[in-house]
Amino acid sequence: MLTDTSTAGHPLNECLNPDGSVKPVYRNLVNAIDSLGVPELQRRWGDANHRAALDAFTFMLDPREFRTVPTDWMPRLIPEGEWDVISRGVAQRLKAINRFLLDLYCGEQEVVPPDVMYSCQYFNPELLDYRPARDVFVHIYGIDLVHMGDGRYVILEDNLRIPSGITYQMKSAEIGLGAIPELAAGYDIIPYDIRAAYQEMFASLCEKDSPVCVLLTDSKYGSAFFEHRYLSELFGITLVEGSDLYIGANGRVWARAMGGDFEVDLIYRRVEDLELFVPGLTEAYLDHKVVLVNAMGTGACDDKLVFLWVPDMIEHYLGEPAILDQAVSYDLRSPANREYVLQNLDSLVLKTRQGYGGLGVFILPDLDKGYRSRLAQQLIEQPQVFIAQETLDFSQHLVFDESSGEFEGRYVDLRVFAVQNGHGEVTVFPGGLTRVSEANSRVTNNSSGGSCKPSWVVR
Repeated sequence: MLTDTSTAGHPLNECLNPDGSVKPVYRNLVNAIDSLGVPELQRRWGDANHRAALDAFTFMLDPREFRTVPTDWMPRLIPEGEWDVISRGVAQRLKAINRFLLDLYCGEQEVVPPDVMYSCQYFNPELLDYRPARDVFVHIYGIDLVHMGDGRYVILEDNLRIPSGITYQMKSAEIGLGAIPELAAGYDIIPYDIRAAYQEMFASLCEKDSPVCVLLTDSKYGSAFFEHRYLSELFGITLVEGSDLYIGANGRVWARAMGGDFEVDLIYRRVEDLELFVPGLTEAYLDHKVVLVNAMGTGACDDKLVFLWVPDMIEHYLGEPAILDQAVSYDLRSPANREYVLQNLDSLVLKTRQGYGGLGVFILPDLDKGYRSRLAQQLIEQPQVFIAQETLDFSQHLVFDESSGEFEGRYVDLRVFAVQNGHGEVTVFPGGLTRVSEANSRVTNNSSGGSCKPSWVVR
C-alpha cells in the first residue's frame, strides 16, 4: 500500500528509499498497516479523529470555529541513536543560552554585538541587574529542527518566550496508540513523564517544598487553551485568567477563589504582555514576590538575528563545539551579505527578526517573482528587520489521505521540548512534536494551517 505512493522517490523520505522500498526502522510499521488494509485503516483513522474531538484536542485559529488539531496518526520513528544526539544538543544549547541571558542582564556579555542586542524588540532594559530565581531565565525551551537525512538534524530556530506544543506531542501519541495499537507491534517506545519534571522544576525555583503555582492563560478563546487546560490538570495547579489575579497590600500576587483568596508563589505564564493581563505583576516580579516561568527577558534570544551567535555562546560559556548544526544564516546589516542575498533571492528564506508562529517567514523559492521583488525592496530599505537563511530541502514523511486511502509525502519538522530546573539540570522529552506541512508547501507551523503526527523514539 505504501509503495504505490507517487512520492516514494523523494530522496529524503524518512519512510521509503528512492526505489520505493521500506527503510528498516519502518518495516514493522508498514507491515502492520498492510495487515490492517485500507478499509480498516480508514475506520481506525475516523475513530482517532472522533477521540480527538471528544477530548477537545484543539488549536483554535478562529475562536468562532471549533476545530480539532489536524493529525496524521501514522507515527514518525526516531531511532534511539539519533535521539541521543538531539537530546544532548538541545540540553547543551539551553544551558549556553541561559548563561548568556544571565550575562546580558546581570554581567557583561561579550558574544553578541551590542547594536544587535539593543535593537532587539524583546530585550528588556528594566531587567538590568535583576537576577531571577536560582539564576535561571529559561525554564521551558522549544527548538525547531529539520532532518537532513543520514540521522543529521539542523536547527531552524529557538523558542524561549512561551514555547507551546508539548501537549500536542503527548496527545497525538496517546490517541494514535489508543485507536491503532497494532502500529506499535515490534517497537520498544521510550517513555517519558513531563508531570514529574515540571513539578520538580516548579519546586526547585521556590523557597517552599510545596509552592502554590498557577497557570496564567489568555482565556478560553486563546488558540492554545486546550494545552493550558490540559497542563493545569496534569500538574494539579489552578488555571487562571488575568482578572483572577491581583497584587495584594503586601506586594505579593493573590488569586481570587470561591473558597477564599490565596497567595501565589509561582506563575507558569502563557501570556506575553503581563501588565495588560495583571497590572502591577512586573513590579511584584522585580521585587522577588513571585516566580515567573519562563522568566522575563528570555525573548532576547527569540530574536532571529541573535540566533546567529548561539554556536558562539556554546563555545564561550561551555568551552565545547555545538553538537547540532544550525541553518546557515545571513546578517543583513552587512553590505556583502545583502548583496549576496539580493543576487540569490529566489533560493533563500527571509525571516523577520521578531516573527513567530510561522508569521514573517518567506520561503522565496515557493513565491512568485512579484512577491520576491516586493520583499527585495523591503530588504533594501530595512535590512535590520530581516535575516536570510539558506533554503533546506529537508525530509518528508508519509501522510494518509483518509478519503482516498492513499499515502503522500509532506515536509515535516520537529519541535523538541526541554525543561531546566533551579539546579541547572535539563530534561529533554523524547519524541518531540512532528509538524506536517500542507500540500505543496514547506511551512509546517500549526498557526499557518499545518498538521501534526505522533513521534516515537524507538530502541
